[in-house]
Amino acid sequence: MSMHHEMSLRPGPFAKIADGSKRWELRLHDEKRRLISVGDTITFTCTADERTVEVRVKVLCPFASFTELYATLPLTECGYTADNVASADPRDMEKYYPPEKQAQYGVLAIGVERIRLPVERLSGMYAVRQLSAEDIPEMLRVALSNPLFYQYMRPDPTAENLAADLKALPPRRTLADKHFFGWFEGERLLAMMDLILRHPKQDMAFIGWFILDGAVQGRGIGRRLVGDVLELLKTHGVTEVRLGRIEGNPQSEHFWRVCGFSENSLGYDTDDYHVTVMAKML
Repeated sequence: MSMHHEMSLRPGPFAKIADGSKRWELRLHDEKRRLISVGDTITFTCTADERTVEVRVKVLCPFASFTELYATLPLTECGYTADNVASADPRDMEKYYPPEKQAQYGVLAIGVERIRLPVERLSGMYAVRQLSAEDIPEMLRVALSNPLFYQYMRPDPTAENLAADLKALPPRRTLADKHFFGWFEGERLLAMMDLILRHPKQDMAFIGWFILDGAVQGRGIGRRLVGDVLELLKTHGVTEVRLGRIEGNPQSEHFWRVCGFSENSLGYDTDDYHVTVMAKML
C-alpha cells in the first residue's frame, strides 16, 4: 500500500518541481527518507507562501555521496539550469547537509513526476487534451456561443481574458493542479473545462468553468461529459467536487442539478453577482 509524505522546499526548487523541470529531489538517505517507496506520493510545501504541489515517486536512487550522485544524474533535472550547470559542484549541497551527515546516512535521489489527470482517456467519442494559447480562437468561439452565460458572468469574453483564464489559480495552488482541457470533434472545440485538483482540500476538486458549444446544447452531451469527468476523479481518490454558480442563471442552475450537484452554505458575494457554491459527493 502506498504512503503519503510531506516535505518543505524553498521557493526556487519548489517552482521547478511545480513546472516539471526538476525531476529529482536530493536528500539525505536518513530514517525518514528510508520510509519512501516507489509509488508513494509526496506533497511539497513552499516555505515562502505555503503553496503545495503533489508528486508521485517514480524511482529511488541511493548514492554513497553527492559526488557520486552528481557524476551520475542529469543535473538540469536536479534543479540546476543551463546557465549554472557548468559550475555545479557536489559541495553545493554542504550548505544543507553537512559532510558528516552525508557520511553517516548516504544520499538519496528521489525521482518524481507531477500527478496529472489522464484527461486524454476521458472519451472514446471525442479527442480530449489540455488547452493552450493556440486554442484561444476556438475557445472564444465557444464562449461567444453562450450569450446567456455572459448575461450573468462579467466581463464579456475576449482573447485577452481567456488567455488569463488559462493560468488563473486559486490561493495555494500551482499550475500542476490545474487541468484546463477541451473536447474536440476534429479541429472543432466542442466543450471546455477548467478543473483544479486538491482544492479546497486534498481529496476535493473544483470545477472553475465548464462551457459547451451553444450549437449542441440540449442533447445531453454536456451531462455525459461531466459524468465522465466525475468518474475519472473518483478513480483518482477525489471524494467531493465543488463549483461556483452565478445566482440567477436558470440554465446553469438546471444543468448542474441534473448532473447531481446541490447547493451548500458556502456561497459568497462579488461586486457584480452572488456565487452559489454547489457540491457533489463521489
